[in-house]
Amino acid sequence: MPDVQLETDLESLLKSNNKTRQADRLMQIANALAVVLVVIAFRTLSVGDWLDSALVAVAFVVVMIARQLNRAGRVDLSVSLVLVVVALVVSLSMWNNQGLYSGAVLAFPALLVVAGTVTSRRLFLLLLVFMLSVVALITYVSVTGLKAYQPAPIGVGRLVVISGILIVSAFAISLLMSDLRATRSLLRREMLRLRTSEAQLSHLAQHDALTDLPNRKAIGELVQEAIQRAGEQGRQLALLFVDIDNFKTINDSLGYAAGDELLQEIAARLQLTIRGADTVSRQGGDEFIMILSDLDGEDTAVSVARRIQEIVGQPFALRDMQLVTSLSIGIALYPRDGDDFSALLRKAELATQRAKLTGRNTYCVFDEHMNVNTHERLGIEQDLRQALIHNEFVLHFQPIIDLSSRKMVGAEALLRWQHPERGLLGPDVFIDVAEKSGLITEIGEWVLNEACRETAYWQQSGHAGLTVSVNLSAVQFQRGDLEANICKALQDANLDPSLLELELTESMLLEKSDSFQQRLKSLKQLGVKLSIDDFGTGYSNLSYLQRFQVDKLKIDKSFVTNLSSNEQNMAIVTAIIQMAHSLDLQTTAEGIEDQQVQDILTSLGSNFGQGYYFAKPMPADEFLRYAQELTL
Repeated sequence: MPDVQLETDLESLLKSNNKTRQADRLMQIANALAVVLVVIAFRTLSVGDWLDSALVAVAFVVVMIARQLNRAGRVDLSVSLVLVVVALVVSLSMWNNQGLYSGAVLAFPALLVVAGTVTSRRLFLLLLVFMLSVVALITYVSVTGLKAYQPAPIGVGRLVVISGILIVSAFAISLLMSDLRATRSLLRREMLRLRTSEAQLSHLAQHDALTDLPNRKAIGELVQEAIQRAGEQGRQLALLFVDIDNFKTINDSLGYAAGDELLQEIAARLQLTIRGADTVSRQGGDEFIMILSDLDGEDTAVSVARRIQEIVGQPFALRDMQLVTSLSIGIALYPRDGDDFSALLRKAELATQRAKLTGRNTYCVFDEHMNVNTHERLGIEQDLRQALIHNEFVLHFQPIIDLSSRKMVGAEALLRWQHPERGLLGPDVFIDVAEKSGLITEIGEWVLNEACRETAYWQQSGHAGLTVSVNLSAVQFQRGDLEANICKALQDANLDPSLLELELTESMLLEKSDSFQQRLKSLKQLGVKLSIDDFGTGYSNLSYLQRFQVDKLKIDKSFVTNLSSNEQNMAIVTAIIQMAHSLDLQTTAEGIEDQQVQDILTSLGSNFGQGYYFAKPMPADEFLRYAQELTL
């Protein structure tokens, strides 16, 4: 198919070129012919040859008409007119003078050369038949004695005619040969260009447009070739399925253009980790496939996976911010886990899913138990649907303490699942399945309604002013009915909006769209509080703190837990608290587990704290008892 297209393109190009050149060449040949005709006319008039003079005059007039037609764009008609009339004039001159002895017969080959080059095949054949007929007729009348022809004596007149014919013929042939050479050169250039284009199209068909890595179509063939080589050499091969953690959040928060830039940067870093015989490709979305050839065993593949995570885990400078991301990697080995691409890919994907379930930012080597885990995830999804129907979810509440007064000011609502067979389950078991299945929206609405209801009950039980913090997922925040759901939850519970605190992630606040900013503004107008959860672990760009009216920063427990023994964490927490104070924001430190850490945070100026040092998350009735004990 590409060859057919190539021929069509070349044919169109040549036709376009030929039309322009025909017009130019015809004008040049006509000018040369007109000059020669004038010279011949003077010669015939000087010797009193009135008939030949008349024929030459007719030819001259026709040439002038042809020039005008050519200027008007009637190239084909112009060429045909000149060739036919000149052929007739030459034939009449031969008939009236020396017949086949006439020098005019030399014009026939020249006319055929021009006709064969610049006119249609049909006109060329008609001219040839006409010339053969003229030659045959003159021969016949000569042989039969109907007309006698004698060769004219050689003289100046004969020299003028023959020289004129030769000059015009040579000039025309020279022009045509020049065009032929130019056409051949053009053909070579266009063939090269079109072949290059064909190669580029082939490359595009086999490579990802964004990263220029081999795409899904190409990688299957590359893997099969690598498997064949590994089998022949008795070596192992590893297929790594690489998935970017939380990439959807990055896209939703920073926009697709930023997401594309990050994909390109990650692709470049992945290529730095492979050897010459290895291959990295983009599977699509935020997924990559890597083929590691000529391996001794699993340890080599694991070593490469660690190196990949180390290199990609370094911060990316993206749009005036330092963006840190991570990868979940699944590893499948040939021949142990399969002997074709589809089998290895499926098992590497299962291993990647396991890596994500175990906390992301890690790798996992496939084992047969993972097939069972896939069925387990499907089972969890089905059970989640039933949990919504049968009201199996419960909330636990972890107290939030004012560090200066040691009084409880509120609690964070944390989701638990009272599974009928497996008992009480934390969100780490099911939240990933809920997000991927879309059930997180319904679950999030339930959490919001239940948290508001419980908080209203606290107020009625004598604990006025206790607040509740509820985590919002990115999926919930993107829905257009978020404000309506919050309003309904507050109204149904008859709860003061100022007692509800919505926790957002850093990545959610990096969204710059008008709809996002309007949604934040609407939430603030409702009267609820906004806090940034796990501050310092996301895509740290402090400019959004000035754009949006957030009320509080929650310092992630990864910075708090070892605060007393980790100088780097101390520096980070100190900087966050100082920055929050300068922006008139409050802070809550998560993960306080001992008195020493609490004292440090108090001295640094952190407003609130939560953690096992104060209390673990507890059911609603137990939390209420805890609150009553604190007031005694």
